[in-house]
Amino acid sequence: MPITHSTMPILLCCSIFVLNGCNDDNTNSTPIPEESIQATEEPTQTTEEPAQATEEPTQAAEESDPSLAIEEDNCDVDNFQLLDFTPWQRENGYWVGEYTLLGADGTPQVSSRWPYRYDNYKGFIHLEVIGNAIKQRNVFLYPPKLAELCDATTEALGNGQCGINGNEKIFSADQKATDCSGNISGPFESFGMTLDTNTTLIGDDTVLYQVRIPDGSIMQNQLTTLPPNDSRVRTAQGFFSGSSTYASYYRERKVTQEEFFQLLAAARVEYNILETDHCGYDNTNQPSQTTCDEHFGLDLSAE
Repeated sequence: MPITHSTMPILLCCSIFVLNGCNDDNTNSTPIPEESIQATEEPTQTTEEPAQATEEPTQAAEESDPSLAIEEDNCDVDNFQLLDFTPWQRENGYWVGEYTLLGADGTPQVSSRWPYRYDNYKGFIHLEVIGNAIKQRNVFLYPPKLAELCDATTEALGNGQCGINGNEKIFSADQKATDCSGNISGPFESFGMTLDTNTTLIGDDTVLYQVRIPDGSIMQNQLTTLPPNDSRVRTAQGFFSGSSTYASYYRERKVTQEEFFQLLAAARVEYNILETDHCGYDNTNQPSQTTCDEHFGLDLSAE
């Protein structure tokens, strides 16, 4: 659920989120990769042709179920419980995943502003459902750039070295219920803009997350599939000015809180990420000005 990784032209964990989201990484994150033209995504599928108008326009109203209108009138969004819906029960918790982000040409994303690999990186997402709202806190870990692709002009962020050290960035997203059907929405601030995000439930195993720029144009469409086995698969499509800029493929599994932080620590060792870079950058590749403890809202000192 996801904005996905970079700058306005990119706007990609996350995506995010983005939520992942994200970082184009973004769960319901809206990641924004950068060289957009990347964080992370074909226009929405066209719907079937609208039904032809009947000669008697009042017929539809007569056939509608009046109980639906009554239910909507009685909807108390402020006291609504999202956990009454199966998709939010499945989404709630800690997730770890393997991610791939592709650029507009269909090959793994390459960014001059974020000199790390997008072909196979990792995401760690805590999605907490609280009453009528969700709170998402993500951190995305990237392996170091291949040494043979580093040159004198390639500089790693922080104190790391290109080809030796990986890095990571964080993403946050919050949404609230907009009706009593389990759908949610919320603003996402990025690059001086306020983006509209909307999440729609489609049955018990499918969630559609969309991000739009101020003029209403689609920036990201992200589809999440939630099988009843503590796993989820997310794919996102990114757009800028109507053109495709990136696509993502995320494979995730639900874990316990203890496993979450154990796997996070192991991934940092695997990618040789310096401790000074832990949760060190935001989805615009700027210093996050926060700590992992503050980001996740947990006391990790004992972890």
